[in-house]
Amino acid sequence: MKTNVFVSGGGVSGLLLGMMLARSGIDVIVAEKDAAPSVKYKGELLQPKSLDIMNRLGLYKEVRAAGFPIRTTSITEYEGNSVIGKIQYQYERINHPFNEALMIPHETLKRIIRSHAEQYPYFHFLNPAKFNGFREEGGRKQTALVSHKELGKLEIEADFFIGAEGRVSPIRKSLGIKLTETEYNHYFLTVTFPRPESVTEGEMIVRGHSFLGLFPLPDSKVRTVLLIKKEEYKEMKRNGLETFYQCYTGLKPELDGYVQHIKTWKDIQLMIPSRHNADRYIGENCALMGDAVHTVHPMAGEGMNLALQDACTLGELLSFMYETGHLDPDQLKLYEQVRKPRAEFLSSLSHLSALAYSYWQGPWPRIRAHVLKRIERSPALHYKHMLNISGLGSWRDTLLDRFVQIGLLPIRILPKVNGTEHQYTDDNDYPWKNKEDTK
Repeated sequence: MKTNVFVSGGGVSGLLLGMMLARSGIDVIVAEKDAAPSVKYKGELLQPKSLDIMNRLGLYKEVRAAGFPIRTTSITEYEGNSVIGKIQYQYERINHPFNEALMIPHETLKRIIRSHAEQYPYFHFLNPAKFNGFREEGGRKQTALVSHKELGKLEIEADFFIGAEGRVSPIRKSLGIKLTETEYNHYFLTVTFPRPESVTEGEMIVRGHSFLGLFPLPDSKVRTVLLIKKEEYKEMKRNGLETFYQCYTGLKPELDGYVQHIKTWKDIQLMIPSRHNADRYIGENCALMGDAVHTVHPMAGEGMNLALQDACTLGELLSFMYETGHLDPDQLKLYEQVRKPRAEFLSSLSHLSALAYSYWQGPWPRIRAHVLKRIERSPALHYKHMLNISGLGSWRDTLLDRFVQIGLLPIRILPKVNGTEHQYTDDNDYPWKNKEDTK
């Protein structure tokens, strides 16, 4: 069996890459090992950059219709029963056609992407099919060895091999690519249940060491994430679901009567947050995407977005390479040059967010609430914060920003912004299109 590009992993990034290649007339095989939809929680928040990508690829209207828009995210910090800080961050601070986020069930997004991909005759989906390794010839990966439930053992020759298999990536391991990993001092519990009518935007509630995130979904549902100390999980399970309910209703009383729809611990997923970053994204004629090369702390909701943006960049590059007939694997370095710095930047932002809520003793909650309020009140800092998490651009904090955030300098000292600063252009996203040496 022969193809142009073989993709191991049929999640959102593998499917999106397959769709992009197939619509460019490039033959692609996507192999997914899991026969049934995943029951594990995966990303559901599409940031503005991902919505922009959906629009460019003709998917936006269908995705938007299946999702729930998020225009603001609020943070309420309590000390005992007293509110010590209430902050609201707004996507509309970004001057861009896609200045909102969207909550959409993960499997719904996968179905939409796959249905569009299957409209192209060059797209082939093998499922269940597991990548088992390579056969090499002349020091180059030549053939993927795949086992299919019905077709048996397959040998698939390809020009390029893409690993989109998730954290445990066989292709990454075969390339000997190393990871730098970080662990945290807390867990998350995540579950979806019916939502009150008042929950229509992103909301985070903090009291002591407890943190509750609420993100509305379509069909009057809400995705929730509850941060707990590691030692609390076993204790909660011993004490029964009533303890779990009390965590929710204690932080947001309006959830009483809604969280009780959860009837078994089997409905509640334990998430052990960690992050890793790979030292490289490519090797020989192979490239890696998504969790295969980077995972981020879930606090900022960036994991799925990074994977989709990886797929878009790689899809544009491979399409350009086939269009120009320039198939040297060294060209894949351009993908890494674009995506690695962006993924590492967002990984660091998510890490800082995690650290901010990992400590709750002493004066820390009041300090945190003070800094976040200063960011909200400053047009420049507010825009910079939303731009960075949106994926539409990047603008790193300066020492001057830090002094303003902690209150040592006045907000007015920062420059005015119009909401378009430091946004990515097509030249930033696809630099190879203007490179003379690719022609």
